[in-house]
Amino acid sequence: MAALANAFGQADATDTASGAAGTLSVKAPSRVRGGLTYQSEFVIHAKRDLRAPTLVLDRGWVDQTTINTLQPEPAGSTTNGEGDLKLRFAPMRAGRTLVVYGQFQANPLNVGPHEGGVSLYDGGHFIASIPRSQFDFP
Repeated sequence: MAALANAFGQADATDTASGAAGTLSVKAPSRVRGGLTYQSEFVIHAKRDLRAPTLVLDRGWVDQTTINTLQPEPAGSTTNGEGDLKLRFAPMRAGRTLVVYGQFQANPLNVGPHEGGVSLYDGGHFIASIPRSQFDFP
């Protein structure tokens, strides 16, 4: 009964942040059960031309979590010094919107709270950030 009331997660929540150069939205569950797959949606809207739109996912998105797919695939990916995942996409013209879908699977042993923030950059220039957290149940 508790699972039907979303006590153990999987229901999506949408958060949005905006800066002068663009807008970022994230639709993802904030509570997930270990072993299950879930989808997240990242939406980038360019208010100005973006030469190197880059999503930065806090380490909690990848620590003890499997990324099954990202569509469309980024033009490049790396990590920063803290282990955050950086996903760079093709340039975007002002007025364009990019929707990135990610399918994730939480490791059943990865129990507890995790940082799940997402930031948007144009290369090294900060645009917007969404602080989030995710709680993984066993």
